[in-house]
Amino acid sequence: MSISKVFYTLIDDKNTIFQKVEFQTDHIIFRARLRQSTKQCPCCRSFDVRIKETKERTFRMISIGQKRTQLKIDVHKVWCQKCDKKNWIALPFTYGKLPMTKSFVHYIIQLTAMTTLLCVALFLGLQWKTVKNIDKANLSKRAKQFSFKKLRSISIDEIAIKKGHKYMTVFTDISTGQIIHAVEGRSEEALRPFLKLLSKKAKRLRGIGIDMSAAYSSSIKAHLPNVSIIFDRFHVTKLLNNTIDKIRRTEYAKCQNQGLRVLKGQRFLLLRNFVDLEDEEKSSLQKLLEINKSLAIAHSMKEQFRLFWECSSRSAGARFLGWWIIQAIESGVEQLAKTARTLLHHFEGLLSYFEHRIDNGKAEGINNKIKVLKRQAYGYRDQEYFKLKLYNLHNFPFRKYGLCH
Repeated sequence: MSISKVFYTLIDDKNTIFQKVEFQTDHIIFRARLRQSTKQCPCCRSFDVRIKETKERTFRMISIGQKRTQLKIDVHKVWCQKCDKKNWIALPFTYGKLPMTKSFVHYIIQLTAMTTLLCVALFLGLQWKTVKNIDKANLSKRAKQFSFKKLRSISIDEIAIKKGHKYMTVFTDISTGQIIHAVEGRSEEALRPFLKLLSKKAKRLRGIGIDMSAAYSSSIKAHLPNVSIIFDRFHVTKLLNNTIDKIRRTEYAKCQNQGLRVLKGQRFLLLRNFVDLEDEEKSSLQKLLEINKSLAIAHSMKEQFRLFWECSSRSAGARFLGWWIIQAIESGVEQLAKTARTLLHHFEGLLSYFEHRIDNGKAEGINNKIKVLKRQAYGYRDQEYFKLKLYNLHNFPFRKYGLCH
């Protein structure tokens, strides 16, 4: 391939004419000129212009091998005879005011979709802030690609964004797993604007999956009274597992006082589903439960609750849930009885599951992606940029980010 073909491949613009190339020790310099057709007024697009000033500018191009590549070209300031204005002519191969070619900016954006900003900056020899601003500008031009009319069920969950109980509330379309909105805070005041927007535009919205947060529940009832609230399987299972863990810690403390250590290191045996355990693990768990009545009762009730999600109808679910709550309250295990009263308080929300059969599985998968995103970047100080990353997270990292015009 000739050097001119290499140049036109890198520049990807027909209005720039290759002149010559200079090979330096650590970089390559291409020299080119603009076609006559580009010398027009950027305001009124008139070709009746006179050149008032010329200067040479340098632009970064995609590297060739290990050598950085630059483009040097003369640019002109023209005086328009038609609109009587003086402006520098537009350069078709550039992206805004950046001293880089459009193809190089596109290359940066593709790299940011695959690795961290710091890695991209070090690899290309750029400042971290420059890479961040390029990615942010690109993401800001990408509208949140979702339709209010297609929303049937969404989930609302919170994520920690800073130390010191700083949270962000995330709205996720359950059918696609896409984050459709994110707002700092988790109070009714923070949620109100978007909930009002949903009430006006999301006419087909039927269910919202949430955890057992009173703030979320009261906000939805106030602004979306006709939408069902569903307390999903993930958060209920999490509540039951937390109950088991509290009982385990309480019983462990009792054993320590008696000089016993029978419960140490058994946490995950108690929290995992019994059917998923290996034969050896089942045997170990059975021995543990045989010597601790409270744990045995709590573990049995946790395993039985899994049948709730398999009930065929709302009425069957109501009968099972009522029976389970009574059994848990009468079990004599204080923590289990407290959990049962919590479920009784959210009785209707639990039964809504049988009308919609939705859960927060995709939302929790998105939450894991958010954690990876934050961990890779060591956190985000620019919350606007963080939100833009969230809105495109359902595409990450498999889809290449293209350049927005």
